[in-house]
Amino acid sequence: MVSSILEKASSSDVSKRFGYYYDEAMTHPLAVERNGAARVVMLPAAEYERLARLDHVALLPTELERADLVAIRDAVVPDSARELNHLLD
Repeated sequence: MVSSILEKASSSDVSKRFGYYYDEAMTHPLAVERNGAARVVMLPAAEYERLARLDHVALLPTELERADLVAIRDAVVPDSARELNHLLD
């Protein structure tokens, strides 16, 4: 789901005024709508690459802050998630 905070433009308008929307997308993300629904977001390639790298960030336990370790230790599994325990077998 795309946030309503994003500036939006129709795909037909983007097609007609691509240069304008290209420049706009270099300064802030732009949602491109088709049939009234946001389908894609235009953003600078460097920002996309930065966001893609976030999916691959891993830390050693020694790199975590004490508060994070305490939060993990004290985390409580909600009852609604217990039905998924069999997936760990």
